[in-house]
Amino acid sequence: KYAAGEVRFTLRQNILIRDVREDLVPFFYQELKKINLAQRGYNSLGDITACPGTDTCNLGIASSTGIAKELEKVIEQEYPQYLKNQDLAIKISGCMNACGQHNMAHIGFQGMSMKAGKTVIPALQVLLGGGNLGDGNGRFADKVTKVPSRRGPQALRVLLDDFEKNAGGKDFLSYYDQQGQMYFYDLLKDLSDASTVTESDSVDWGHQEAYEVAVGVGECAGVVIDLVATLLLEALEKLDLGQEALEQGRWSDSIYHHYAGLINAAKALLLNEDVSTNSYANIISLFDEKFVETGKIQLEGTFADKVYQINQHEPTEEFAKAYAKEAMEIYSLLKTYREEEVEA
Repeated sequence: KYAAGEVRFTLRQNILIRDVREDLVPFFYQELKKINLAQRGYNSLGDITACPGTDTCNLGIASSTGIAKELEKVIEQEYPQYLKNQDLAIKISGCMNACGQHNMAHIGFQGMSMKAGKTVIPALQVLLGGGNLGDGNGRFADKVTKVPSRRGPQALRVLLDDFEKNAGGKDFLSYYDQQGQMYFYDLLKDLSDASTVTESDSVDWGHQEAYEVAVGVGECAGVVIDLVATLLLEALEKLDLGQEALEQGRWSDSIYHHYAGLINAAKALLLNEDVSTNSYANIISLFDEKFVETGKIQLEGTFADKVYQINQHEPTEEFAKAYAKEAMEIYSLLKTYREEEVEA
């Protein structure tokens, strides 16, 4: 009645409604506004692309959507002129798999971790100078530095302020080439300093509630919950989903959630090992190599044997209950290991 009867999702995570009659554009705008889908800034710097990150992805290390929302706030409230600028793009991925295409953006952020004393905190690798050049051509962004995730908004402010001050009318890529990679490393150096990390830097975007709950059960309100602890907490949430499914008789769902919980728990401990955790198979084999084979974690058999039982059994009630029990026992071992590691 009003358009072609279909919608499409674009690469920049927007919704395209096809064949809207020109005289109906005001009507569409008003209807979209009612459901909060008429914000200004389409395809601009404020229209940030981000993968789901730790919200739903078991491979995610950082909250992509959490930092994306914060950066969009910075642009809308402090740099509204960029809401009309479609020559710049920010893209964010929660890990090195680059589902958010951060390595092809003018300004890209990749979720990762960084050490601050004995703790591991959520961090963002800053990449600059990538982009789509048109006619099928593009360029990859350079890895410049990494900063605690909580300093991501300030990193963006520093970059935009310097761009406005020193670009001299050039586009962002020309400005980046003019200044050079080391210029931006020095520009962001203060923000990347792990020795100045504060308690707030240890909490990823979108995780304030989980952090407060974790602190609330401890003896000291000043305790710092690091990224490993946060990821272990997320693993426990997946295991809890598995227990809930088990109680409801959803055997397949229970097995999957316990499997996901084991993967996330192993990934959490591997953050300290400076290894690639970009696939489930990698996480499983590396966990055996770094923890089971070295005797740090005592298991009967290998971690791979435990996890891959799902390939050898039908999703019966008997197997679901046995798998759930073993998953919770393994999680308890990993959590205890991490607590002892931090206290040592």
